[in-house]
Amino acid sequence: VSTQSTGEKGTDHFESLQSTNWQNMRFKPPPPDSDIGWRVEFRTIEAQLTDFENAAFVAFCILLSRALVSFNCNFYLPLSYVQENMKRAQQRNAVLDQKFYFRTNIQCCCEPVIAEMTINDIINGTGEFPGISNVLRAYIKHMPDLEFVTATRICSYLSLIQKRASGELLTTATWMRNFVKNHPLYKQDSVVSEELTYELMMECRRITEGKTCPDLIGKLRVDSDFNNKNYRRDSYIADNDSSPNFSPSPEV
Repeated sequence: VSTQSTGEKGTDHFESLQSTNWQNMRFKPPPPDSDIGWRVEFRTIEAQLTDFENAAFVAFCILLSRALVSFNCNFYLPLSYVQENMKRAQQRNAVLDQKFYFRTNIQCCCEPVIAEMTINDIINGTGEFPGISNVLRAYIKHMPDLEFVTATRICSYLSLIQKRASGELLTTATWMRNFVKNHPLYKQDSVVSEELTYELMMECRRITEGKTCPDLIGKLRVDSDFNNKNYRRDSYIADNDSSPNFSPSPEV
């Protein structure tokens, strides 16, 4: 990247270059004259209605970053596939209706084997691909110092992501569409009035403040609190555990 106009320590050109490509993940270079290292910013996560959901997505991303390093996973894709995935992700109900390009040989630095998979396949796995959630569960099993209460909470977070991917639970976007379509104020004319918008926002507020919404979260939040209170170790160690047999890298 040219440094003629910004100097050796400037990052303006770099930021201009990467901002045209990285739509869902962004490298954040160290600030000038700082000991802060390189960082990676996940850019596609939207704020959810509840703290439980927000914590689930944050925990998912953190665990994924740790598992990538620990297991030497390789999710690299040609950028053209990433851009096509972004186009498909913008379609209505893409989480269930669209397929996305994804690498299947994730523990190999060789030429990528790329397949089109649904979000359910990518998160929960197929016969040939373990699924990201199962990779994370394998990583959790390699954390001997993880406290029980923390482990059960994390696994409830993973369950939320898995059920959203499979369609068992609704995404926030689908829930909002359903709320509008089924509301008496909606006239089936593609017009969302101010009154209906107010009703939607008030319902969102009620959910944020604690109203139960089974379509969004199911019983996960309640069950997680119960398992933690009663120390049910079987709540996150299942007999039919399908997590892959990955081993941490010796360098980690």
